[in-house]
Amino acid sequence: MEALKKILNIEIFSYNSYMIRVSDLVTVFLILFAARIFLFLIKKALFRKHKLNHIDAGNIYALYQIIKYVTWVMAIAMVLEAIGISVTFLLAGSAALLVGIGLGLQQTFNDVISGIILLSERSVRIDDVLEIDKEVVKIQSIGLRTSKARNRDDISIIV
Repeated sequence: MEALKKILNIEIFSYNSYMIRVSDLVTVFLILFAARIFLFLIKKALFRKHKLNHIDAGNIYALYQIIKYVTWVMAIAMVLEAIGISVTFLLAGSAALLVGIGLGLQQTFNDVISGIILLSERSVRIDDVLEIDKEVVKIQSIGLRTSKARNRDDISIIV
């Protein structure tokens, strides 16, 4: 037990008063692993329920995508906190920078909002056949910013 404590307290990186130890890396790994396992279990539960209750696959997929994005944002925030970077201090310190980035990325944010509307409104679903720019495509996946479709020539198109 004492040897494990010594290994976990080994310094990997230090700068002034900031340091990263082996225990910090183990914590980061455990957070990311827990997020992966959580998403795996949620996916299995959602798609098992879909088969039993005959719920639309597009609705389940949309719900899973939203859960996945929220889970990864929370996991990244927890990882930053685990390695000693205060997320609240980071956000407060970069408020002006974030306003500039927000103005520069208006179109991207517009795409993300459109993706959220598509996922929640379900006007377009997985396996729908659409005509886009005189090309017939079948929707493969729907994301927050882009969707993937496959045309008749079996070529993937990002929409």
